[in-house]
Amino acid sequence: MKSCKVTITTAVDGRETEFSCKGELALSTYSATLRDRQENADVSLVLDGETAKIERVGDYSLRLFLKNGTESEGALGLGDSGGNIQIFTHRVAYSIGKNSLLASLRYDLLFGKERQEMNLRILARYID
Repeated sequence: MKSCKVTITTAVDGRETEFSCKGELALSTYSATLRDRQENADVSLVLDGETAKIERVGDYSLRLFLKNGTESEGALGLGDSGGNIQIFTHRVAYSIGKNSLLASLRYDLLFGKERQEMNLRILARYID
């Protein structure tokens, strides 16, 4: 793992926010692992083929497994409470460069009959 700068742009139901931080990045030909520290949490992202695994541990916890065109089950927790959540993945796409990663994740969190549309754009570059 090498030090990197991470910029995450999140669009939730069309409302966009951006967050930048330092992290750690490991790149290979077809996969990438990214770890960073966000507001009161440690987050990891593993990209491999058409899949993405996101895990967040901190003030709230989140575990998602995303695979193109499929529905899957994740976990969401707050304090001592937690439960499973259904996810539908529209897109897991990423590009690996010599010193960088660009990822685009588009998925819906399903709360009964309600959907929360999530779009993540993640850019990570090694720090020299």
